[in-house]
Amino acid sequence: MHDRSTRETLNVLKDEGRVRLESRLESNHRLWVLTEGGHKEAKQLLPGNVWVSALRKLEVDDDGEPVAGDGFDDDAAAVTMTAAVLTGVGFGAPLSWRTEIAHRLLYGYTQYADLTMRAPDAGVPVMLLEVDRVNEPVDVLVDRVRRCTEWFELLAPKADKDREWVARAFGGVRVHDFRLWSRIYPVAGHEGCVPLAFVFMGKTKAQRASRMRRLEQATRSCFAGTPYPGGGITAVDYHQAVPVGRHRVGADHGSS
Repeated sequence: MHDRSTRETLNVLKDEGRVRLESRLESNHRLWVLTEGGHKEAKQLLPGNVWVSALRKLEVDDDGEPVAGDGFDDDAAAVTMTAAVLTGVGFGAPLSWRTEIAHRLLYGYTQYADLTMRAPDAGVPVMLLEVDRVNEPVDVLVDRVRRCTEWFELLAPKADKDREWVARAFGGVRVHDFRLWSRIYPVAGHEGCVPLAFVFMGKTKAQRASRMRRLEQATRSCFAGTPYPGGGITAVDYHQAVPVGRHRVGADHGSS
């Protein structure tokens, strides 16, 4: 923690038995978790529609000494830091964020979003975010975009398939009325499905830029628009596309 007021607040909560230090990461950041008492109090204080993560119980060894937690890692810390940084610059509020939201596909696979942001006041009804520390193959990121696209294509229960086919044939936003995602997330009023953003951090600026280019090239079919039917129309229809954005952060503070 680099914010002095946050650090002091955590120390006060620690003295009161509401939080405890879980572990220290390789990056030298400290990971804090709620105690059982703090967890119960958080559930009472937060609005009923706010999800509270499961209690991380304290483990002790045979001598009764606390065992360093291994349930959190640098990836989890990067996700939390991303939400904190974006909140700090005005994108949403602390309660705008949820982590590890499941999107289940028909063939049984569940795609989890690292972060989901709902910030209507900032003009963002909903946005899915994936945090990449440049520590896994680009193909993994490509699969995430592909599976998100598949999930956005799912029909809502009891949706009229014939009417959905007609809406798709004519293009436009009407097709969203038949999709599952529009029953879960609000339609933003702009072209395309729910935006999907990638945040790249770590490594060098050149490595992050390279991953962006490779991801963009491999997933172009998911976010590219399609020509409207009929001759002489130069506009492009993006209503069936997934808006994909990217931002890079690192030691050199490069951004895009």
